[in-house]
Amino acid sequence: MTVIHKDMKKIFVLAAVLAMSFSTIFAQRVELTPYPDAVPLSDDGIGKVYLSNTDSKVLMEFFASEYAPDKIIPIKDGYFSGYRLCFTGGCESPGAESADWIQVLTIDEEAAFAWFMKNTPEYLTLPFEGLKSCVNKNGHKQRDYEAVVEEFKYLACRMYRQAVAPDGTESNEMNTALLHTRLTIGGKTEAMYASLESGGVFNTTEGTKKSYDAWNDWVNCYRNLNEKGFVTLIEFNEPAITPF
Repeated sequence: MTVIHKDMKKIFVLAAVLAMSFSTIFAQRVELTPYPDAVPLSDDGIGKVYLSNTDSKVLMEFFASEYAPDKIIPIKDGYFSGYRLCFTGGCESPGAESADWIQVLTIDEEAAFAWFMKNTPEYLTLPFEGLKSCVNKNGHKQRDYEAVVEEFKYLACRMYRQAVAPDGTESNEMNTALLHTRLTIGGKTEAMYASLESGGVFNTTEGTKKSYDAWNDWVNCYRNLNEKGFVTLIEFNEPAITPF
């Protein structure tokens, strides 16, 4: 069984782990084409690691039909499962299986969620910290918060493309979207209070100041992330990695 590295760290280390350099691929693999729905992990499109939402079994069958591997090895480790398609060229040496291959790994979201819930539940709720701050404001109740969290509970269990955060640091699309939303809300809040200081009025029926309602900003952020998350990792010719 192929051993997959699974050191758990805070979600914000995701981009650093996945941003590892990948060595030059063998000549016979250079022209490999990823599955139609696959996108490069890197934000510049360079590299041989891709993300997809197609199940690993479908990908295995696709690559097997396209490239006729010499051996296919099933992989199961924690909440990841998939296949390594080996191109040994008929070589029987012990290292031949690691010399040239395609690997596809899919996250079992329910298993991943259960693992996080048992070991580090704070990582699951990390994307929802901003929304949590809206509870008991502007009419939003705890039950409303819980309903949104349930709808988008797998966000932290998925993989995201690398991206540059608003502060210029290398990150991933989930962390970048969360930070961008937070900054946008901050700007709207400042503008709201600036308007008040200039003579604008925004009062509740009780006559108290009403804070900016960021609820929809966060929900829209989660909807956007729901479209950007991936559950399958496609690797060409490199040692196995996982995002956690």
